[in-house]
Amino acid sequence: MNPYWTVDGIARGFDLYQRDLNTASLNTGSYNSSSSGVGVRFGVPVTEYDGLNFGLGYERTTLGLDSFSPQRYIDYVNTFGTKSDTLRGSLGFSRDTRDSIYFPRNGYLIEAGAEMGLPGGDVKFYRFQSKAQYLRPIWGPIVLNVNAEFGYANGYGGKPLPFFKNFYAGGVDSVRGFEQSSLGPKDTNGDFIGGNRRIIGNFEVLFPMPGVKGDKSVRLSAFVDVGNVFGTNEKMRLSDLRSSVGIGVSWFSPVGPLKFSLAKPIRQKPEDKVERFQFLLGRVF
Repeated sequence: MNPYWTVDGIARGFDLYQRDLNTASLNTGSYNSSSSGVGVRFGVPVTEYDGLNFGLGYERTTLGLDSFSPQRYIDYVNTFGTKSDTLRGSLGFSRDTRDSIYFPRNGYLIEAGAEMGLPGGDVKFYRFQSKAQYLRPIWGPIVLNVNAEFGYANGYGGKPLPFFKNFYAGGVDSVRGFEQSSLGPKDTNGDFIGGNRRIIGNFEVLFPMPGVKGDKSVRLSAFVDVGNVFGTNEKMRLSDLRSSVGIGVSWFSPVGPLKFSLAKPIRQKPEDKVERFQFLLGRVF
């Protein structure tokens, strides 16, 4: 990525990648995939706070199933095969007025983006994701942080949404207190298979770590999370949303951002998988 490809600040980047995935140790339905691709992407600054990004890429994916794979995955492979080519286009917009990337105290972030399997490829789908974050000091160093996310995806051209493009929720980066990717539709074996709609809400009060008030690399939080994932034929009902409360620690450590949480579900179903302590390396929202 060259962030200053032109004197006006237009960025240009190239992608060349090989991505291998095996879900055997996750809560999701069992499958493995191997994807290789190339692409080019651009970022265009519109104002001091606004930016556009777009890109075009090609990807080849090979799927592998086993005896534990959900029937829905098996039906997809029997219909469309184990190998597919995707001509992928992406377009996004962002407005960011926050005063910091990792530990903001004031401002807001709005992001909206879409990707699409374009005509000419085997995989035809569209996937839309949006995010809004608002931060405001409420008393001294104490900060209110409100985060909302929504995602929607589907297939087109007579083809369904590929199962490997589904949304998932649950875990330290979405609804804490529930195991990673453990919310939403399940197959007959009890494996979580994701869905085509995702809604997440996070409400946090951020405050300094006692004893290290002057250290901006670490802070505590008290939070309420809410959200779920819904399948294609499911209605989105408030009564189906899961929620949790808890406390967390965010630390910009020498090895990168770390996030720890201790949460308790306050709205759950008997079949939900609970995980009270969780951590994340490399990303802080």
